[in-house]
Amino acid sequence: MILADNREGEPDLTGAVAVFEGYFDLETGDRRRAGFGVPRLRAGKERIWGFECWWRPDPTGAGLTPEDRELLEVSKKLIRGLQREARRSTRPRAAT
Repeated sequence: MILADNREGEPDLTGAVAVFEGYFDLETGDRRRAGFGVPRLRAGKERIWGFECWWRPDPTGAGLTPEDRELLEVSKKLIRGLQREARRSTRPRAAT
């Protein structure tokens, strides 16, 4: 299940059922073992790479739960904070 679709300019597939296709090499598309490639999911006709979305197994078909939504909001806040820190650390410092 896609918990949050992070791709820009794409239809939002948040909440969509997805099938785990395995691990793949980003450059060649060749299949890789776990830990040596990027996970890829299929949601309908779309293929989504693991770094483009948050996902989790959903064997019961429960869909997005209230706990999922709460954890996503916490994660988004953390990511926004990390992005702010990264921007601050790359700015030139004023001379003192």
